[in-house]
Amino acid sequence: MKSGCEILEHQNCDATVLLRAIARDAVIAWRIMLLALLGRTAPGLPAVLVFDAGEGEVRQLLTSKKTLRG
Repeated sequence: MKSGCEILEHQNCDATVLLRAIARDAVIAWRIMLLALLGRTAPGLPAVLVFDAGEGEVRQLLTSKKTLRG
């Protein structure tokens, strides 16, 4: 969470903003840990079992942007 979500950047926020940031960052960290575990235990698992359609579209857009720049 420290490096991936940059939680140290939240230290000057008020309580409401900080609570939202912590909740969001906790979900992100949980997903990253889950994906790491699944990558080790079930490397052939289809992505559609882990990601919903919207997340798949974002991944495709990011992948296509990388190939266009690269």
